[in-house]
Amino acid sequence: MIVSLIEEAEATNWYEQRLSVEKDKTAKAIMENAQSEEFKHFGMDLEFLLRKKPKWKKVLQGICFRKVI
Repeated sequence: MIVSLIEEAEATNWYEQRLSVEKDKTAKAIMENAQSEEFKHFGMDLEFLLRKKPKWKKVLQGICFRKVI
């Protein structure tokens, strides 16, 4: 699952690179939609790992899930 998480992050980055140079609005909209799917996949992978790896959950709760001052 860790490899899957890495692959989803890479896919998100590939879309980021392509979106930064795409000029066609329709193509850009399609890629933005595809990228948002990659975000969902990344989130699902991360959520799975947080459930299965208590150390990950403990550390990330202290970073990601707190109120910003």
